[in-house]
Amino acid sequence: MAAAPGREGAEAPEILLEGLEPPSSNALEGLDIDALVSLLPALGFSGAQDSVVRLPSSSVSTTGYHGPRTILVVGVGTGWADTDPLAVTTDDEAALGYDQTGLLRRAAGRATRALAGTDSAILALPTLSGQQLAAVANGAALGAYSWKATKNEDRPDQESSSKQSTPLKSISIVSPLSDTPEGQETLAGALALAEATSLTRDLVNEPPNRLTPEVFAERARSAGQEVGLRVEVWDAPALIEQGFGGILGVAQGSVHPARLVRLEWVPSQAAESAAGQASAQTEGDSAPARPKHVALIGKGITFDSGGLSLKPAASMPEMKSDMAGAATVLGAVISAARLALPIRVTAWLALAENMPGADAQRPSDVVTMFDGTTVEVTNTDAEGRLVMADALARAVTEEPDAVLDVATLTGAQIVALGDHVAAVMGTPNLREEVVAAAQRAGESFWPMPLPAHLRATLDSPFADLRNAKIGSRAGGMLSAGLFLREFVGRRQWAHLDIAGPAYNDSAPWGLTPTGGTGMGVSTLVELLRSLSAEVSILS
Repeated sequence: MAAAPGREGAEAPEILLEGLEPPSSNALEGLDIDALVSLLPALGFSGAQDSVVRLPSSSVSTTGYHGPRTILVVGVGTGWADTDPLAVTTDDEAALGYDQTGLLRRAAGRATRALAGTDSAILALPTLSGQQLAAVANGAALGAYSWKATKNEDRPDQESSSKQSTPLKSISIVSPLSDTPEGQETLAGALALAEATSLTRDLVNEPPNRLTPEVFAERARSAGQEVGLRVEVWDAPALIEQGFGGILGVAQGSVHPARLVRLEWVPSQAAESAAGQASAQTEGDSAPARPKHVALIGKGITFDSGGLSLKPAASMPEMKSDMAGAATVLGAVISAARLALPIRVTAWLALAENMPGADAQRPSDVVTMFDGTTVEVTNTDAEGRLVMADALARAVTEEPDAVLDVATLTGAQIVALGDHVAAVMGTPNLREEVVAAAQRAGESFWPMPLPAHLRATLDSPFADLRNAKIGSRAGGMLSAGLFLREFVGRRQWAHLDIAGPAYNDSAPWGLTPTGGTGMGVSTLVELLRSLSAEVSILS
């Protein structure tokens, strides 16, 4: 058996594997499944995605039943039956991560979220393969996520709501893989990924007065060192000395100074050797290929007021989430370490607060980036691309084989793809690998182009580039991607714009809570896993 590790200051359920043989199977013995199926329509249950119905087990059990007193049924929608690859489909759900495995992950999360206030539960979802088991375990852990760091649970008026929202304490997953090494390893990996995703959610949910750039940097240092990462932090004097004009320009209107954090996962020599030999055998080469190196860069604006180009008041409350890219990258590199992936990963967190203080950056200022590029600031609310450009320029000096950046970068991403689907741009082959990894991970990414004609919108008469074209909303997400491309050279590169999916300001759905979602962690980890397991575009 394995249990989910807890997060500091938060509750995490214990998740165990149970076998199909007695006594574990007694919880399911005596259920009349045919009677249950017949009863569901009368209860108004259609099986639609995310629908749930709860009923007493006595209504569908026989005399010998000794299991739980209540049963929860969760719907997966019509997508579960769409298994014919030659059939004409009417939507893109499978391409957006909702194939059968993705639906299992979502259903497990919806079930455990619906069971808040219950002490324990047994999940009897399909877990015939390691892939299915990982989806159920990861979804169950994330559905049971809870963040209450600023809730006063001792207040009398909080008691009833607190009890109803208390997450599950214990989850048992019934699986034929329970007594196998594969099953235990799969469970441990799924829970490690869930813990890293929960850390990302925690950081996004923190109020901005409690998560300044300095605090974020220290939390990243602590979390990184705990799993054996090499951690380096640039403070304001170091940023000034080394010429990080983009990060410093954004931060100069705030009393909280900027930080740049570098975390590095270096696999053991044994893992590197095994990965290199596998690549060499696949290529028919007698010499091991050198280990791959992937750089991840995350936007970490701990609060974005828009600076002097002030945002409307209605747009500000969720701007504490403008550091979700950095939190996602942190979760991914921590997962790489916990899973001991045989691939070198460097993660860069560009941290600043964008405020309209007395010394704030002005429209028409010109800043010099780390690589010497000059940028005219035409819009201080297009600040994310400035901090990201500095971090990208620094990251590529280490000559990684591929570079990926993650950011809540543009409102245009939400206009184009909505709240649940993220965008990915970049070199076509890596862009497609990101999309494929997202589909396997059960997350929704969609490929977007970088049209050459939009590059002219970045031209400035006063500097090498300008950060935005004022007065035009055409292709805003794409021109932001083109701006970032200027700082990666000719390397394999992908830009992930998660502006919509990173923060859910509406009702929960599936395994997704209100607030920080952790979207993107699973995709990055799946991408790193696939790149480390086989010869790919990075070889």
